[in-house]
Amino acid sequence: MKASVAQDLARLDRLPVWPWPRSLLFNLGGSFFFAFFDIVVIGAALPAINADFGTTAAQGGYAVTAGLVGLVFGNFAGAWVSSRKSRVLALQSALWIFSAGMVLSVFAPNLAWLCVARFIAGFGTGADIGAVVTYVAEVSPARARGRITGFTTVCGFTGTALAPFLALLLTTEWTWGWRVLFAFGALGAVIVVATRRRMPASPRHMAERGEEERLGALIDEAETRVRARGYDLPPVPAQTTTVAVIERSATAIAIAVFTVAWFVYYIGNFGWLTLAPTILTESGFAVASSLGFLAIANAGLVVGAAVSYFVADRLERKWLLVITLIAWGLALCGIGVWGSSTAIMVLGFAAAFTIGLTIPVFYSFTAEHFSSKNRPWGMAWTDGVGHLGGAIAPYILIGPSLAAAFGIMGVTGFVTAIILLFTARTKDRSLEQISGED
Repeated sequence: MKASVAQDLARLDRLPVWPWPRSLLFNLGGSFFFAFFDIVVIGAALPAINADFGTTAAQGGYAVTAGLVGLVFGNFAGAWVSSRKSRVLALQSALWIFSAGMVLSVFAPNLAWLCVARFIAGFGTGADIGAVVTYVAEVSPARARGRITGFTTVCGFTGTALAPFLALLLTTEWTWGWRVLFAFGALGAVIVVATRRRMPASPRHMAERGEEERLGALIDEAETRVRARGYDLPPVPAQTTTVAVIERSATAIAIAVFTVAWFVYYIGNFGWLTLAPTILTESGFAVASSLGFLAIANAGLVVGAAVSYFVADRLERKWLLVITLIAWGLALCGIGVWGSSTAIMVLGFAAAFTIGLTIPVFYSFTAEHFSSKNRPWGMAWTDGVGHLGGAIAPYILIGPSLAAAFGIMGVTGFVTAIILLFTARTKDRSLEQISGED
């Protein structure tokens, strides 16, 4: 990397606050709101969909799988657009595809149609999530990466927490209420993408493409915005030869480690976020009761994500993840052991809290391990292929007893924590130091 380019990136990394318009931050948060809403809304709506179409719980699980398979393909498509074209183009196009899938879901006459629609919506969601995580990592100063990802994830988990409430309101009263859930997602995403017209390009992508003049001008703009808010600019640290936390030759190893970690984690994660209503109803709880328990418990998602905003840049992300994953596993195992409505709400809140804390930290931690050139593809392989764990979750978790299903979910937390013991520490390092870019 040329000295002038490295200097410009160092100028960005040393900024004390988010240097871009706050409207951009809220727009990215809105993107996560509807992406996360999409991931869980199918689980909240599934009991009503099965009743409407006359399908079994196992058959309805195909719609969950279709959306997650689409998410994997969308992650790779988004990575291709991000790498070959621009991060901004990937962000602008992903939500249009998502909205099309949601509209098709609204008018689904049968399960087969719904599965196709869910694949399309999942495709857009996958492209969007991968692009947002990459973009936030690359436009944020080093000391704010975890915090900014935490904010966008607070928005995302607000959408996750809202889904059961809307489902409780709509699907228990009207047989067509689940269609309104998908219409809400489609309309909201259109509003978000319609406001996504002016976004700064990724500084790291500019550096990779050798656009030195544009990069310098962009960093000048960022510094001007920070000064205008009354902040003094810290001195630019001296540029020295970087020592890679993960050598370039080990990129494949990093991909393998994080892909397995995300895959295992998503089995339990999607078990709770999308399959819990079905698992509970299959275990004898009424639909309304199941959705009510989960609506209360999933408030923990927002609280956990809010806490991540304050701690993600203060604590070493590796150890924060290990601790929260163990706590998550214990909470889920506790639900399996006691299985009462009180346990579902109290321990469910604890489990949801750890998910809200884990996801933004896990996103940042994963993205930090890849160079600018490899970051979109790294996220596609790790978070994208990792979602196949969620895709197979219905076939693992629907059918066994409540105790067995939640026990399996809990074990995925313990296994993921063990895998992450083999990763590197990243706190307060620039992306170039972590990935080994010169």
